[in-house]
Amino acid sequence: MNPDDENRDHILRFLYERHKTARGVSAIPLGIRDLQRDLKERHGMSQQDVAHNLDYLLQVGWVREVSKEREFTTGGGMKLSREQVKYKISDVGLDHLEAASAFKKPATGSHLDITNIKGVTIVGDGNVANLELTDLSRALTELEEALLSSEDLEDAAKLDALADLATLRDQASKKAPDKTIMERAWTSLQLAANVATLVDLIAKIGQLVSQYVT
Repeated sequence: MNPDDENRDHILRFLYERHKTARGVSAIPLGIRDLQRDLKERHGMSQQDVAHNLDYLLQVGWVREVSKEREFTTGGGMKLSREQVKYKISDVGLDHLEAASAFKKPATGSHLDITNIKGVTIVGDGNVANLELTDLSRALTELEEALLSSEDLEDAAKLDALADLATLRDQASKKAPDKTIMERAWTSLQLAANVATLVDLIAKIGQLVSQYVT
């Protein structure tokens, strides 16, 4: 696990809490100084810890900047404006921490045609609360993207594989994953995604899953 992941998780969950408890939309974004102060009090994070991990979360889209012009008056009575930047959790960050939503934005570049698979809704990625399983989560996300773009699998096979993948991800979001469920889903996923173009990804995930089912 990346040594910065714990601090990134602290930042994201703090902004998530802010999102859930704010009484108005305008109260959700938080300035960098407030963020640094509160994270230092809660988790002992330094300003540098907050700064570089916040920058990373911004770059990958899990946190969003909110900018607005703020007018102020100088000591000489002149009115000037200055940009004020604050931060809030993005829709990507929310999807990472919450259960999948029917209103989630579709993944860009999805190539899965499910028009002939009736009564099925595929909901996307990233619900990981257990930091110990973040490597597995990343690998599952990588496999999901490969499945969606694969031309070697029929849509029905893709759907089966994605269902098994979702089961593994659901277990990865739990503090105490069910090893039996994980092993069953993993065995099924191997069979459903048994094509040459996915061999390397399947092997990678197999190594990660084996840590929790043996």
